[in-house]
Amino acid sequence: MAFLDSYLPVINQVEEEINSYLNENIAKNKNPILDEFYRLVKKNILSGGKRLRPLSMIMAYRCFKNDDKIIKSSISPELVHASSLILDDAMDEDVLRHGEPTFNAVYADKFLDVVGFDLSKYSKGRYWVQRDTLKSLFFAQRAVSRYSYALSVLGSNIIYSMSLEALLRSPFGPKEKAAAIELHSRMYQKLNEGQLMDILYESHHANEEEYLEMIQKKTGILFIYPLRIGLTFCGAEDIHILDDYAKAMAKAFQIHDDILGTFGSEQVTGKPSYSDITEGKRTLMVIKAFENADARQKKRLESVLGYEHASKEDVIEVRDIFKDTGAYEYCNDLARSFVEKSKAFVPEDIPKEPREFFMGLSDFVISRDY
Repeated sequence: MAFLDSYLPVINQVEEEINSYLNENIAKNKNPILDEFYRLVKKNILSGGKRLRPLSMIMAYRCFKNDDKIIKSSISPELVHASSLILDDAMDEDVLRHGEPTFNAVYADKFLDVVGFDLSKYSKGRYWVQRDTLKSLFFAQRAVSRYSYALSVLGSNIIYSMSLEALLRSPFGPKEKAAAIELHSRMYQKLNEGQLMDILYESHHANEEEYLEMIQKKTGILFIYPLRIGLTFCGAEDIHILDDYAKAMAKAFQIHDDILGTFGSEQVTGKPSYSDITEGKRTLMVIKAFENADARQKKRLESVLGYEHASKEDVIEVRDIFKDTGAYEYCNDLARSFVEKSKAFVPEDIPKEPREFFMGLSDFVISRDY
């Protein structure tokens, strides 16, 4: 974490701004029914994250201006990121994020608490043989799922609207704000397109090219556009000077993130390291493993990937297949190659502080521990 330690003063400023802004929104709410909702939103946003997107926006701004005027605006991409994660967790039915219950899981528990649904009776065999027992259980599960998903969608929408407000309240002129909001809205559209592609590719069996296009929208967009907005606010003539850098760096970031999702420890990822396997996520490792696997290995991959009740031995076998087929090594090598490409795209004529930040960020995104 030495890289981020160098930027702790800036990170603390961002953290204070996020906390202050969320407290303002809580204070503005006059409806006691929504108090708990807004406090959960606050807890969700503050529970984790390295603030890489606000930092990136700030450093893009400092390519041409060296002041703290950008701090208020810099929280907007972090709010969009939080908004997207809430929805992503609900769609994937994930129950942990940064080691804490997801928005989706919290409201599933709250629903059961409110309706007082008694699950204890299902521990008795005699209850299962009675007529319509499974029907009542099915309807309970459906109600919990709909309720928690609906709350997740609404939470995601509210946080996105807050991200727009964060730009509007920034201390820049109306022309710069209008340009920033246009970029921000375009980012959100492309981010949702990436989520659509991710879902549709589960049945389509995407190839490497399609996978890289998808992560460009899901991950790359949340770096590319904050950099453009930072450059817009500092009056840069060309707001695209960091585009190629961000595209390559974000690909390295996501490929490494997928590796962590299968080989990382729960202490690092904040969720079970087998979850990507049991959820059947179509990562690049999965794509390459299927390309290189023999008939026996393909059969095992097909039987374990996406199987919720896969055993520890099943998970270990899939990890071994990723290594034996060369998929694991391929993804690590590809991530490193994108890091080197990204560093070559950092402009040489920008000030030392932002240049060192962008070079260091590239190395950092693939150095996160297992």
